[in-house]
Amino acid sequence: MPKHKKQHFVPACYLRAWCDPDAPALYTPYLWLFDKDGLNSRSKSPENIFYETDMYTIKHADGSRNLVLEHGLNQLETEFAEIRKNKIAYGLPLDPTEHTLLCAFAAAAHSRTPSSREHIRKQWKHPLRVMNEMAEWFKTATPEEKHKLAAISRSSPSKEPGLSQDQVKRLYEQPLQTALFAEIRVIAPLLRELDMAILETQDSIGFITSDNPCLWFDPESHKRHPMYRSPALAYETIEITLPISPTQCLFLNRQGIRGYTEVEPCVVDKLNRRFRSMSVEHFIVRRNIKRDYWFTTDSESTDS
Repeated sequence: MPKHKKQHFVPACYLRAWCDPDAPALYTPYLWLFDKDGLNSRSKSPENIFYETDMYTIKHADGSRNLVLEHGLNQLETEFAEIRKNKIAYGLPLDPTEHTLLCAFAAAAHSRTPSSREHIRKQWKHPLRVMNEMAEWFKTATPEEKHKLAAISRSSPSKEPGLSQDQVKRLYEQPLQTALFAEIRVIAPLLRELDMAILETQDSIGFITSDNPCLWFDPESHKRHPMYRSPALAYETIEITLPISPTQCLFLNRQGIRGYTEVEPCVVDKLNRRFRSMSVEHFIVRRNIKRDYWFTTDSESTDS
């Protein structure tokens, strides 16, 4: 059996912070997995959820498996776990390297999920279809038609070489293997420029997390034209949240909020409502408890 086939899109080492503190001492540690609608709660080991087979494996034509992406993510997860355990848990300031690693972990958490994979795939579906249709047309095109096409290509103002049909096909068929490292390299330095706060709570439930743990959210997006409502780093009101543990949550922002900050229970509940509502299929709680507020929705704003 090939090694490293079970590949987590939400790291098991990250999820271990949500293991039930009230579990019997001799039990294998477990957390509580809920369906998105709040039903069907069950205890699960962090190692047995949120994974796919060979999700990040690069498969070559000869059948060999390249695990460079899986090993790179594993190293990042290990470094995050050390920072969480030795610095963040004690409210200690991060040095520049640790700050950068935390931003890289957040960038990876945002980009490595199945929902992100399908988003990338959707972006390349139309270009691939057009290129396939063009390739079929080229097979039966007359010399005159091919000459006209070449003339159009030569007159293009862009001098940069475009992507080949094979490259676009690879982006569509294996989006994470092709684009994930590049996304992390681009996004992480941009996150590094934001204000970083660690929100803290002593609530008995604390922060929850999900199968989509790193959220980009803009509370002011409803005021913009629908075309510009997607959360983006260019907006001053962008909020990026990543629960670090039930007692702490990373909060990246442009509002000048920095450092370790104790928050009221109502803030925890509002964030948990966001984490639950923006999960894909499941959310995680450290105890077999849910709160009705997580399932409420606000009425539409008058300035929408």
